[in-house]
Amino acid sequence: MIRFFYTLALLSLGLPNTFSRIITTIDIPSSYTFEGTSLETGNILFSQDYDNKIGINIAYQQIVYFREKFSLYAGGEFMLGKKSESKIAFHSMYISPSFLLKEKIAFSGRVGITQINTDQPNFNLDRGILASIGLEYKVSDDIILGFDYCFYDIKNKTITDVSNFNSPITTNIDGDNILIEPVDLDLSYQKLGFSIIYAFTNNKKEKKL
Repeated sequence: MIRFFYTLALLSLGLPNTFSRIITTIDIPSSYTFEGTSLETGNILFSQDYDNKIGINIAYQQIVYFREKFSLYAGGEFMLGKKSESKIAFHSMYISPSFLLKEKIAFSGRVGITQINTDQPNFNLDRGILASIGLEYKVSDDIILGFDYCFYDIKNKTITDVSNFNSPITTNIDGDNILIEPVDLDLSYQKLGFSIIYAFTNNKKEKKL
């Protein structure tokens, strides 16, 4: 994941006339869902929601394809830890298409992979996918305001040895014997974010939304 950020930065330095964006996003409080399914019976052993607080994300995007009403970016996002029962964050890399709807309004999306980071020991989940849709409003050539809905999905992590397993906080999961059999773990997270996007380029002709 860190190498991807380095690659984007080097690409921007090597191609000084290309269009780049730095994005700061504030996420409203939300929750993530942690679910375990028995590998033996297929039954859901537990499904628990964990509330988290307001969060901040920092992203960098580099344009890789450009037409008058369509742009495609490669991007990376670093999420500051969101405090919940345990501190959790998702660091992601993705591609992001943008379609110009009107002179100052664009429809945008993201699809990519994400890595989960947490201060919970033996969390057992690692990577997954992300997808988002949103709208952007161009305030000026340099400043854009954005709003998006983003979904993260960390799936299909099989735990056959439960002796070292920890959920985000096991005391909040109902049931006394839910960890005595192999489980398939899933984590999903949905959020709404409000963004300030700073766009910069040395070629004014490329400065489109």
